[in-house]
Amino acid sequence: MSIMEQPEESQQEQVVTGKCHWHPDIETGLFCSQCGKYVCTSCMAQASVGIRCRECGKAVRLPTFDVTTIYYARAGGVALGIAIVGGILWAVLNNIFLGIPFLPGLIALGVGYGAGELISLSVNRKRSMGLVWLAGGAVLAAFIVSWLVDPFRINIWWLLFVVIGVSVAVQRVRP
Repeated sequence: MSIMEQPEESQQEQVVTGKCHWHPDIETGLFCSQCGKYVCTSCMAQASVGIRCRECGKAVRLPTFDVTTIYYARAGGVALGIAIVGGILWAVLNNIFLGIPFLPGLIALGVGYGAGELISLSVNRKRSMGLVWLAGGAVLAAFIVSWLVDPFRINIWWLLFVVIGVSVAVQRVRP
């Protein structure tokens, strides 16, 4: 074949197209990289391995946010332990540091951080709203246990520090 006899541009590679599986009136050249169904741009899902259809590209929950019942059971046990041990420790430290202003209130921050961190560790750093309730409830229960062990006068500052302690615990496990 000489230089003058080159093929015409109309003989170039043809693009294979098909009809979208969910919208048969739309012609497309895109197809699912897993099942091979044709998809239009409104039906496709971009995945790390290419284009997927609606069925193959369904969102999968990240493992961090997939908290099963066994994890909640673990977290509940840890929360119960924090409520009891943390409450007793809170009462003892309140008696030791009662004369120093605001220091007993700072114990709430320590209990909050400990509760959030221990619950987070017990569930392999998973996060969910259920864990948020457990962590916040553990700090609140520890406060109640400390008050039952050694009743003290509750004032606005105590309540403020308890709320801050709950907030610290919640920050460790919130989604």
